[in-house]
Formats: sequence, C-alpha cells, structure tokens
Amino acid sequence: MSFIKSLLDEHLTSSDHLSKKHIHPRLSKLFDLAGLNVAFTRGAGSYLYDKDGNDYLDLLSGGGVHYIGRNHPEVNAALAEVASRELPNLCVVNASVLGGILAGQLLELAGPGFTKVQYSNSGAEANEVAIRFARFCTRKRRFLHMQGAFHGRTYGAISLCGFHQMNEGMDPKLPTCTMITPNDLRELRSELEKGDVAGVFYEYCQGMTLTVMDKEYLREMRRLCTEYGALMIGDEVQTGFGRMGQHWFAFQKAGVLPDMVTLSKTLSGGAVPIAATLVGEQLYDRVFSDFKSGPIYFSTFAENNLAMAAGLATLKVLRDVDARKTAHDLSQKLVRGLTEIQARYDVIERIAGEGLMLGVYFRASESRTILKLQQKLLANADPGVFGASVNVEMMAKHRVITQIPGPELNAVKILPSVNLDDRGVSRFLEAFEATMAKMYKGGGPALPLGKAAVKDAFRQAREKLLGPGTTAKKL
Repeated sequence: MSFIKSLLDEHLTSSDHLSKKHIHPRLSKLFDLAGLNVAFTRGAGSYLYDKDGNDYLDLLSGGGVHYIGRNHPEVNAALAEVASRELPNLCVVNASVLGGILAGQLLELAGPGFTKVQYSNSGAEANEVAIRFARFCTRKRRFLHMQGAFHGRTYGAISLCGFHQMNEGMDPKLPTCTMITPNDLRELRSELEKGDVAGVFYEYCQGMTLTVMDKEYLREMRRLCTEYGALMIGDEVQTGFGRMGQHWFAFQKAGVLPDMVTLSKTLSGGAVPIAATLVGEQLYDRVFSDFKSGPIYFSTFAENNLAMAAGLATLKVLRDVDARKTAHDLSQKLVRGLTEIQARYDVIERIAGEGLMLGVYFRASESRTILKLQQKLLANADPGVFGASVNVEMMAKHRVITQIPGPELNAVKILPSVNLDDRGVSRFLEAFEATMAKMYKGGGPALPLGKAAVKDAFRQAREKLLGPGTTAKKL
C-alpha cells in the first residue's frame, strides 16, 4: 500500500477537518453555515459523489477548469504516460518537447495573427505577463479595465478588478488603472484619446457579472487601440476553448484580433495548473529584440511535462467532441428552459451570459408580498442574499452545485462541462423550477440560509433604522 493511498483512506471521508485547522477555517465555517460542507470522495464527468454514493450535478466545474468533465480518461492516461517515463523535465537550459507541441496546437486554434506562446501557471499569471509586455512595448503606464471585471488575485491582476470589495486594503494598487463602463464607446474613446494607455483589458463575457461585450464595441476598441498606440488584451481564461459556442475563442466570435490573449482553466483538463499568453510576431520581436531581454519573462514551473500533457489531452478531447458546436447546442437548451421558467416567476429579472457561461439575475417579487418583504429585509445583510439562498437550496435539497458569481450580485451562475447530457440539463432545470416554486409557496429565502443569516439581516436593518448599538428581542 502506497503512503498516498494510506493517507487518502484515512482522511477522504472527512476531507475538511484538516483544512479547517490548517488552511482556511473561516471559509470552512461559511460552508458549514450554508450547509455546503459535503465530503466528496469521487468525481467523474459532470458529477461529484459523497461517501454514501449520492451524486451531485456539478455546474460550478471547479470555476471552469473541468470543462471536459472531471477525471477524463484521456487526461488521466496522458498524465500516467508522462509520469511513467523518465522524461527530462524543467531543464531550464533546454526546450520542452511537449511545450512546443502544445504551443503549435494552440496557435493553430487561435488562427492567423498569433505566432508565439508564453506559458505560466494560472490565469492571473497570464494576465501579469500581458501587463508586463504591454508596458514594455508601449512604455506607457496606464491600463483600462471594465467595471465588473475580474482578472485574477495577484497584485497587477487585482488592480484591474472591477469590484471594490475584491481589492479593498490593497492600496496603493498598480498605477494607474482606470475602470470604465462596459460597452460605453464614448468613455472608451475619451480615455484612449489621452494617449497614455498601455493596454485595455476585457472579457468577452465577464466571469463575475456575465456582462457580454457588444461585438461592435470590441471592433471599435480594436480600431481605437491601434490609433492611439494601446494594446488590446483579451482575457479568455473562462471564455476560451469553445465555451462561448461556434468558435474556439470569443475574439473569433466577435471578429476582432487582440494584441494578446490569455488562457488557462480549461487547458488544465482539471488536473494540472497551466496558463498561456498568446502574442503575435511583431509584439514578440518588440519584447525580445535585444538578446539581453531574453529573460524578461521566465516561470520556473510553467512548461512542466504534466501540465503540457494535460493541455494536449484536453485539446484532443475538445476536438473529438466538437466543443464549439456542442457548447452552442447545450446553451440553447439551457437558455430555452430558463426562459420558460422566467415566464412563471416574476422574481427572475433576466437570463445573463452566453454559451456555457450562464446566470440568472433576481429582483424583488411584485406578486408575492411576503416573499418581497423577506427579500427586502435580507438584502440589508447583502444585496445578493436571494441568489445565495437559491444557491444553497439547489445543493442542499437537489444536489445541484451552482455558484454565486460575484460580491453583492443577486444571481446564480453555472459553468457546465461540455459533456453535460440531456439528463443533466433536465435535472438542473427541474431543480431550479422546484426551488423557485418553494420560494413562492414555502418559507422564502430565509429558510435555506438559516437562523444566523436571518439574525444578521435583522441586526443590519435595525441599525439602519435606529442606529448602531440598539438591541432587540432574541429571535
């Protein structure tokens, strides 16, 4: 028996007890309060399984890394093959064979305009590479980013975050980063006309808000960036590899060619961290024109054999299942089902997103007075509390895992795997409709969230009305 097997056998069925002690006890406590503290013992395809064999439909997909499903046989086989051979790895003084093969395949998918790949380990790192290259090439300091954007949690990436809640206490952030309104051409033009912008970061479909950039907006962004000497940088960490449907990358769907594109998540096969920044020949030459600038970017683990093997296996699977078409067809089924449910429940404001990045935004009900009162009361604790209650109910009662997309956003988000079948689509839609029905006929959003959340909402409402420090009867 291997020591890893022994450790797994000892701890797997209570997977969070050591995490609570050594890693992130506050996060674990949050999961406990919400009833989300399930010990998963197995994952396969679009499903997770607990120690009792119960299946959970996973529409969070590890935040998008499991786009081809969990533990895909092609990925596992590729990793086993690489691990079983005494391959040279992380040599520094020599190129990676698998890295070169994977780069060629990535560039083939991206099409004309991109000729070089710079590897890293996460989406945030890929965006940091883009930040450095943009500054080096333009010799300008300022970056534009969108309200509602998210580009990672490293220093530069978090400076480009479009939520103040995400970068609170991080001042002074990277100077200078200017937040602009998505799809507002006048504002974009006004900032670029100042001539001091190194680059404009955008997500075709924002990972947090699910706001989709208008195609004409992106095309004009391309023209303006060229005119004013700024680089256009497409963050496709979540949108890439067919998730938007019809094309391999969202920039192709929009009909634009950014100066750089950043990739990660899906490329890992859900197994090994990997990221890539795609650049064109002219930009590469500008960065590395002098031999002394060769080490301007290097990452110790970025081109490791396991990551490259996972990436190659993932691309094979995506081509085999025709991910572009499959994602498009799945998206149509999901949107059609959600739209039908929306017509029956006025608490649903809109269906957001595109492809297999979808969300449902909520509003106060006008047809159910008690539900409306609960929503308004609980919103004192957090504007996104109704969405949070839907998220909790979906998992606790229906074993369907969804996501709260961002701070104070009253919504739920799904990032389905491309191998989600019709049974999984039906299960999600049935669970979502049952949750909406319960909100209308049952205890509303207070019940799933539990007593602690309700008490906190009452406290915050009381303080708004009477001032801080007031007391109330025990609930």
